[in-house]
Amino acid sequence: MDKLVPENSKELLTSLQEITNELSQEIVEVFEEDANFNPSETEWSVKEILCYLKDADQITTKRIKIILEDDEPFLQAFNPQELAIEHDYKGTTWQEARQQFLDARQVNLNLLASLEPIQWLKGAIHQERGHVTIRELAESLHTYTQTYLEQIRHDLWLAK
Repeated sequence: MDKLVPENSKELLTSLQEITNELSQEIVEVFEEDANFNPSETEWSVKEILCYLKDADQITTKRIKIILEDDEPFLQAFNPQELAIEHDYKGTTWQEARQQFLDARQVNLNLLASLEPIQWLKGAIHQERGHVTIRELAESLHTYTQTYLEQIRHDLWLAK
């Protein structure tokens, strides 16, 4: 098992960096008008998606640090719709949304890269998901990014 942990963690970190680069390339030349396009009243715009991904990254960073400091801490769930209102996703400029997401993601990538292999296995009790490890939090970031990248591509296609 010890032999697998560093390899698997390294692969996950590389994959997270790759999906981040892919997303970054997708949004590099997007104009404010397209970033604000809402496909429907119930869906987020590309800008709002990036704001959410930034929040998810910042929350993940905090969670990882808490897990590193404590043994099996409790992690409270968050509501994405409440975050959107509280952090004024609609009022954020496209430039701010892009930069804040990229900055928050880089903090996470740096934090994850600094971990010792065994630290990826440290865990916590999540309010909704039960026991989670740092590795699982990183996997969630990857999954969110992949899912939202597909939505961003679709929304940008619709905006044209």
